[in-house]
Amino acid sequence: MALQTEPRLAEVASLKSTEAVQRLAQGIICGQWALAFSFDWARQIVERFELSAIPKAPNWLLGSANVDGNIVPVIDLAKYFGNEVADPSQGTQQRLLVGGLDGADADDAIALVFVGLPTYLKYHTTLLSYPGALPVRLREVCDGVAKDTRGRDYLEINIQRLKALLTDELMLL
Repeated sequence: MALQTEPRLAEVASLKSTEAVQRLAQGIICGQWALAFSFDWARQIVERFELSAIPKAPNWLLGSANVDGNIVPVIDLAKYFGNEVADPSQGTQQRLLVGGLDGADADDAIALVFVGLPTYLKYHTTLLSYPGALPVRLREVCDGVAKDTRGRDYLEINIQRLKALLTDELMLL
């Protein structure tokens, strides 16, 4: 009987250790949303940038910017997720969170506009307890919740899913 329980204990211990994996992310504010992007993807913060307009682009595609010699699309996730609230960031320093410039994703690099300073997040993902309160687009890309050291919730974003949805929408134009 002890032989049967030992493998099960090992399975349970293995499951708990994967759940307990601590994650690292950049936390940024996009409109009313606090969002977390894995450090595996979110590699660079750009403080100064110039936007070049993209004709007939949707309102959430602000334009493109030159980041270290790479032309990357600049996305406003507050607009993409449907933030209709007046933007209090007018006149506030906007920055870019850039990801995908390294390795295999280099052709899929994007920049996300945000305000304020990024937050370093070291967390364990928890389940989202209020998915119905999120706009549909945000719910589709949210994997869970990360908390900062002060207990503020950041929605953990699945960047692969987000890029796929953005691409699909642009293909329809």
